[in-house]
Amino acid sequence: IKGGGDADATARSVLQLDEADYAWNVQVDPVVLADLESNGLGTVMSGFATLVERIMINQTNPDADLGDLRSVYDDGNNPHPFLTNPDIVKAMSMAIDRQTLVDVGYGAAGRPTCNVWPAPPADSTNNDDCLVQDIDGANALLDSIGAVDSDGDGVREFNGTPLSVLYQTSTNAVRQSNQDLVKAWWEEIGIETELKNIDASVFFGGDPASPDTYQKFYADVQMYANNSGSPDPQGYMGNWITAQMPSPENNFGGQNIQRYANPDYDALWEQLAAEGDLNKRAEITIQLNDLLVQDGSIIPLIWRGDTAAVSNEIQGIGDSLNGWDTQFWNIHEWSRAG
Repeated sequence: IKGGGDADATARSVLQLDEADYAWNVQVDPVVLADLESNGLGTVMSGFATLVERIMINQTNPDADLGDLRSVYDDGNNPHPFLTNPDIVKAMSMAIDRQTLVDVGYGAAGRPTCNVWPAPPADSTNNDDCLVQDIDGANALLDSIGAVDSDGDGVREFNGTPLSVLYQTSTNAVRQSNQDLVKAWWEEIGIETELKNIDASVFFGGDPASPDTYQKFYADVQMYANNSGSPDPQGYMGNWITAQMPSPENNFGGQNIQRYANPDYDALWEQLAAEGDLNKRAEITIQLNDLLVQDGSIIPLIWRGDTAAVSNEIQGIGDSLNGWDTQFWNIHEWSRAG
């Protein structure tokens, strides 16, 4: 069994080199995966639960000149210069062609989504307009709020601040290809975009001394995937209550990565925690999802399936992965063919 490290090399260990029987999280260009699969040594499997690739929108100011207040909420006294405006974030979302991102980076292991909680029965349909790219509509929306290019340099300004963003993610070929596409689309609507990628071991490492972790969020926007560990949404949706914000006081350990603060969200989550009826819990989850998206704190992109490459020599795994559990949930049923 192989996993982690270089996803391409991991996939090849099963599908080309026949060095391993199972490889997990093979996030590789779907064209490359299909070519490897054509060798006939194994197959690529996927399973869907709640894993969503998303762009997180920093609600605080990441300006390095702020020193210790950089990307710190500071009781609401340190807002981002323009990304707390939901219309600007909506325009950024409208400009994205999610199906192209899926086709380029994920193939059958991805589906376009407009929700941070994508799984039935709590999947919202209230944001589905994001499924169709609308560059003209995005430009019109920005025009309507007075975000215009006043000096002809191709970059819009809002209240005197240029719409210029630093867009960071982990180092990964699929994510870099998606970054390039999103940058081009955002620049079509007058949003200047600088790209940065950080070694995954650093980006996700959680070292409070490092400036490059996703928890520190020293950028305007950042992209990664996350998911619920349970089919019940309560714990996962609790990530975005105000008390979960990363800060110097908690060594940047909270899960409200974008520093989202909405008392209505907090109260609604408390309502979810007290509700026992499953249908009502689904309704509340949809409301929570819609607040996160429509307030402009998250741009969901792709509902991702867990992926694995499985050798033809292994039997008993089943026809697809169980997206809700570890990929090895039924390993006691696996055996070698013959």
